[in-house]
Amino acid sequence: MKNYKIIPYILLLLLVTISASCEKYLDEAPDDRLELDSVEKAAKIVADAYSQGSYAFTDAYTDLVGPTGNPDGDGVIQTTGGNTIRLQDTQIYTWDKVTAIFQDTPTYFWDQTYEAIAQTNEVLAVIDNLEGDQDLKSAVKGEALVSRAYNHFMLVNMFGMHYDQNASTNLGVPYVLEPETEFLPSYKRNTVAEVYDLVEKDLLAGLALIDDNFFTGTKKYHFTKKAAQAFASRFYLWKKDYANCKKYSDLFLGGTPEVYVKDYSLLTGSGYNNIADKYGNPEDDSNVMVVQKFSTFQRRNIGYRANITDINNIFSNIFGVADARTSTGIWNVGTDSRHLSRLREYFFRENLSSNSGLAYHISQELKGEEVILNRAEANLFLGDQASALADINIIANNRYAGNQYTDLAALVTFYTASNETDAITQLLLDERKKEFVDHGLRWFDIKRFNIPVTHILPVSEGGGTFELTANDLRKAIQIPDDALSFGLTPNPR
Repeated sequence: MKNYKIIPYILLLLLVTISASCEKYLDEAPDDRLELDSVEKAAKIVADAYSQGSYAFTDAYTDLVGPTGNPDGDGVIQTTGGNTIRLQDTQIYTWDKVTAIFQDTPTYFWDQTYEAIAQTNEVLAVIDNLEGDQDLKSAVKGEALVSRAYNHFMLVNMFGMHYDQNASTNLGVPYVLEPETEFLPSYKRNTVAEVYDLVEKDLLAGLALIDDNFFTGTKKYHFTKKAAQAFASRFYLWKKDYANCKKYSDLFLGGTPEVYVKDYSLLTGSGYNNIADKYGNPEDDSNVMVVQKFSTFQRRNIGYRANITDINNIFSNIFGVADARTSTGIWNVGTDSRHLSRLREYFFRENLSSNSGLAYHISQELKGEEVILNRAEANLFLGDQASALADINIIANNRYAGNQYTDLAALVTFYTASNETDAITQLLLDERKKEFVDHGLRWFDIKRFNIPVTHILPVSEGGGTFELTANDLRKAIQIPDDALSFGLTPNPR
């Protein structure tokens, strides 16, 4: 995927004695920078304004992973089960400051996401004054606005505390609205509430302009109208604006929400890669938006992962039946790590004859099942338990061989819940946990619901038990060192 850098052309003063051939050479831009002088060029830049930094690595902050080695007679993990453990893996696993800056780190996500924002700002600064088809201009502007909103939204939820009653004072991230026109500009951190307000403004303005008619192919690599509605569903849920969450979820789902539930009976294949290709297929209605992410997270012999006991516990259920989400196999790669066939690795080569490059996967950035579960949660907290269960059962019907959640008393007992609302809340979090393994969303649910997490290091990595408490300040990941060096306020610890 090509990155476009936008700069104004510099007028070159040429001596009259320079030959015509030299003049022609010097009239050209000295690199591949693109002059933004047409709507078509603007459309290309916006198409590239999607962060290539994955946040799937945040699964390692959560209860989805653990030490994967074999225990001794007392149950103490002795080794990591053959997995390669890098410093960044242990730093993430213990919620420490991450010093690495490359793929699958907070710094890489920060850099890649702000780079995407910079590209949207270059377009938004000029789009209204470009000549060309007005409908196309509006569509390009709409995609740029929604992309800018989404990128800031994921940044603030990564590097800030979750939106709550303290949002107006809690530190968020800089919301960048203008192109960078000076070397090393200074920024300040907006509050979480300020970021949410600006996200909402961009999102709603963009939603009104997006026009799917100007996208080609599967359209799933863009913020289509459906993808923008799915983002709005997430945004308003995380803001606890349940009425608007339901509104945009309804708009997305229409009268046939079941079409947005992945059918695992269609995912059988000849091997891991074949199944993963089908899982991530953009033609599948459940995959609402897909984005290329440079990442090694899909390499399961690296870092802290689930073992077979962890996977079985994650996918246990009140019905005591096999979960269809495991029907495509529980895989391993020669270590004790276990995983599902969801993320397929690809490799971006520097050129056709090169063996060097970057590994990447295609992220299912927005999914239909998320919108259904978002609406279920909104319905629950709007006081409509029946509608909440009905939405959950749209997914359960496919996942549990036709079984559905109908016995509330049994749910209360199963979750040792204090009441029915508590039981359904725990059920929702369980279903989200199962649906979004490898998608990085569990971390944000842990933040939203103040869930504590315990991690244990194997003896081979120093041993010890590490606790992330319910309201732990480390749930706001620390701002990268480079950003701090330019004057941004660090997250409190």
